[in-house]
Amino acid sequence: MKPHIGQKLFIAALLMFAASAQAEVYKSVDKYGNVTYTDDPGTAQKSGKSEKIEVRPTNVMPAGKPIEITEPEAPSQTERDRPNYAIRIVSPADEYTVTPGQRDLIIAVSLQAPLQDGARIAYFMDGELLGKGTVNNYSIREIYRGEHKIYAQVESAKGKVLSKSDTVTVYVHRASVIN
Repeated sequence: MKPHIGQKLFIAALLMFAASAQAEVYKSVDKYGNVTYTDDPGTAQKSGKSEKIEVRPTNVMPAGKPIEITEPEAPSQTERDRPNYAIRIVSPADEYTVTPGQRDLIIAVSLQAPLQDGARIAYFMDGELLGKGTVNNYSIREIYRGEHKIYAQVESAKGKVLSKSDTVTVYVHRASVIN
């Protein structure tokens, strides 16, 4: 018969107490198989078969040096006021295929915050600037066949990059004279 969780907790508490007090601990098993731990040898003998348990000393570790908690440096006034644009391309999806019948491709982006203080969205394909503006979409007319890497970024009025999207890959299929 296995001891239940309450007995295990009691045993652990008793052993910790016993180790710290350096008292003797006795284990007894009655005729029904119930296990009892006690520090009284008379009680242990009365309840049935008993034995003395050797309790190992408690492990002790010296306390370490406390960790000093410091306040984080407060952001400057301009950093707090600057919006977090967090730009991302919502269309086309990564690895989108432009079919032969589709002549144009529209890039649509979303921003976490509205554009402020002259900020603009710059649209890029294959590392080259397609155009800049304040609207959240850009149309590429008559896109050429092949694989293209597209991304967008928010730039300040002075041209500093404030946020950049992940790169999206598109595949453009066109009818061939050979086919």
